[in-house]
Amino acid sequence: MPEESKTSDSLDGGTDSGIGAASAIAGAAAAKAAAPASGAAGAGAAAGTAAGGPAGTVLGAAAGLAADLAVKPAIKGAIVLALFLVMVFSSVPSMLFEKPIDITDNTGPQAVYQKFKDYVMEAYKEEIKNRKKDIEKDFQRRVSRGEFSSYDYVEYSYSFDPTEEAFLAEVRESCVLITAMFEVHTDDWRKASFDHFQKAVDSVRFWQGVVEAEKLSETSTITWSGGGEDEDPESTIHVEMTYRFHDKGVEQFRKKVGLQDDREYLKSVEMAYNTKVLFGEAADLPLGGVTGGVSGSYPGGGTHNTIRQALAELEEKKEFFGGSAGMPLRSYLAVTSEFGPRNYAPDPIHTGIDFSAGAGTPVYAAMDGIVLLRLTNPRTFGNHIVLYHGGEVTTMYAHLSTFGSCRVGDQVKRGEVVGYVGSTGLSTGDHLHFEYQKTGAAYDPKTILPI
Repeated sequence: MPEESKTSDSLDGGTDSGIGAASAIAGAAAAKAAAPASGAAGAGAAAGTAAGGPAGTVLGAAAGLAADLAVKPAIKGAIVLALFLVMVFSSVPSMLFEKPIDITDNTGPQAVYQKFKDYVMEAYKEEIKNRKKDIEKDFQRRVSRGEFSSYDYVEYSYSFDPTEEAFLAEVRESCVLITAMFEVHTDDWRKASFDHFQKAVDSVRFWQGVVEAEKLSETSTITWSGGGEDEDPESTIHVEMTYRFHDKGVEQFRKKVGLQDDREYLKSVEMAYNTKVLFGEAADLPLGGVTGGVSGSYPGGGTHNTIRQALAELEEKKEFFGGSAGMPLRSYLAVTSEFGPRNYAPDPIHTGIDFSAGAGTPVYAAMDGIVLLRLTNPRTFGNHIVLYHGGEVTTMYAHLSTFGSCRVGDQVKRGEVVGYVGSTGLSTGDHLHFEYQKTGAAYDPKTILPI
């Protein structure tokens, strides 16, 4: 880790992973000793606080409530809810529960949560202003160097694609994930307050370079005005530029705190998801986690859940019959996105590998298989097809311009055309997104492809 980040707030320590278990156990023990039924949750909360600090209050209360319900046969089903609360709260940032609170009221945690998000969002907005200043300074340098000296006047404008508002909407995902990464890797969870977070991220000079601006295009037009019998007309060049913002926050924060372990990073992703669930922000998010568990999410998870469901419903679960894997493309221009964590606000975990190729390039089955699904979703993978190869193994081919002739249930051989490269769905250019999954969890396609 760089020397500048080796401070008491540099977040390179481990998380007190025992908080959930310790708080829950203490809460259950205290609940048994509580005589009045109505006092079980309260006693659990008190013991949870003693064992696990402020965050333990919530866990202890949940465990105490569960112990109380266990002796009431008529409402034993409610234990499931209590256990769910313990599971969720144990993977939600502890700084959201700085003060003892009632688990039925999220007002306190919501206020803290909003404070964290607002702070990160304001930093992003400030960086956007800085990138705009950079664009303007760069253009003025071009003018001062005489690039447009052939014209009498110079005018310029610039815009962003997607728009600044759309980029900020995507960055909200990063705000939550950055907070979760801080929680997972702080040196002492009891210090995980807003002040500690602010001091820590500022100490590693995190905010500089969080947003990058890439020029996509530049066009110019020339207009003439004035002039007469004794005067030459005056020329004005109008320069129009289009830029795209890139969110570097997740990668930069990960690098600053030395977060190289993918497993720890995935914990942060799942914590961010559970935080959104807790505060009712996950209505449009799919269930099904990046680690194959029941919590957490990655974009396109709706498709991954559909794959899991389709596999579960198969009447005949075949042994693996796919054989050795071949490339899904005969040729391609480049690998434009590898498998794993990446810098894209709405999609921090890339579950496949992207091959850049021309529109209409044939896409081939990588292994022998059966067509499990043919789906179209303009918000995620566009036109995509999923093949089943037995043994809970599937491959997916996404962003296709069109499908091949095979239908759901058809058998396909390795090398058979299943579709054609395109840019449908959430895509910025013609490419093939190829995935390899086993037992519902995504794996690096390079583990099976001959590349």
